[in-house]
Amino acid sequence: CQDCHMPVTDYDFFAYPDTGGLQPRRPIHNHTMPGVDDLELMQNSVTMTTTAQWRGDEIVVQVKVTNDKTGHHVPTGAPLRHMLLVVQATGADGQALTLEEGPVLPSWAGGEAAEPGRYYAKILKDEWSGEAPTSAYWRDISLVEDTRLAAFATDESTYTFAAPAGGPVNVEARLLYRRALQELMDQKGWDDPDIVMEHETLEVAGSQ
Repeated sequence: CQDCHMPVTDYDFFAYPDTGGLQPRRPIHNHTMPGVDDLELMQNSVTMTTTAQWRGDEIVVQVKVTNDKTGHHVPTGAPLRHMLLVVQATGADGQALTLEEGPVLPSWAGGEAAEPGRYYAKILKDEWSGEAPTSAYWRDISLVEDTRLAAFATDESTYTFAAPAGGPVNVEARLLYRRALQELMDQKGWDDPDIVMEHETLEVAGSQ
């Protein structure tokens, strides 16, 4: 486990010395395998960097999400799990600025649908019903796309907003982890809240 991304423990033996345990030559990494209920784990899985600047009559926002701490794709596990990057820009009056260029979230993103942002998910299609995305991965399905972040990969996206008449402009970027598609959660009555994995806010001064 020389390149292991699990945290190092504070003990020196796999087994007690009086039962024959030997001290390993490398640090012992934690193998308790915490899951999505471990908030500290979730909030230390990826790194997000947000920049914003005023360019003429536009506000240009760039967001980088790097999977630098997991050693595997994120999200992982059942394909109904996914992450949503939501990017918002508001003027001094609190009104949302108009997105002129950049990706937006799809209709299946629930309350975040049509918001500026990106999704990280394994999108499956049910070959019998044609439903996509589907959570029924045990059926006859095909892979539509896989936008999850591979280990050590970085996803970069750019959002161009129409600048207001004056500043400042507030920019907010949130990376949300959702356990299942919102429609399925509503059908099942699941009320598990989103996990905010990363959250950044910036203030961009008015144009000079």
